Amino acid sequence: MPALMSLLLLLQAAPVPTCRTADARLEQIIAAKAAELQGAEHCQFRLYHTLHDVDGDGADDFVVVFAVEGAGGSNAVAQFLVVFPSARNWEPLTLQVGRKGERFVEGVDVDERTIVLRTSEYEKNDPACCPSGKGELRYAFVRGRLLAAESPRPKK
Repeated sequence: MPALMSLLLLLQAAPVPTCRTADARLEQIIAAKAAELQGAEHCQFRLYHTLHDVDGDGADDFVVVFAVEGAGGSNAVAQFLVVFPSARNWEPLTLQVGRKGERFVEGVDVDERTIVLRTSEYEKNDPACCPSGKGELRYAFVRGRLLAAESPRPKK
């Protein structure tokens, strides 16, 4: 009976499951960006990719896209790419990659060492409405920085 009571007490004291990571560095970056923009981040909408070496050092790197909603009290949404490259001792690189009415990142892939963000694109003449097509953004890790990379030319 004492073992059962101990187990019940442990289960009762266990924290509620969450989509937040155990990595304080990532959570601090996200919280700081949300505070800067006076918005909120909802972790269930994050996109993670951790199975590729994007910096070329032979070790897998950590890639995440997150969104801050309600910036400044509006209904605006901004999305950010954060890359923790092992070649930089996991020092993060952060870029804004999406915004409501412009583009919205829906997926993260890696093509060789290039980060590929699959997006929904919005018409320039009607950004308040609906996505009008699909697109992609590509980024490469070059000399310690993330730089926009060109999409490969279609094969003929």
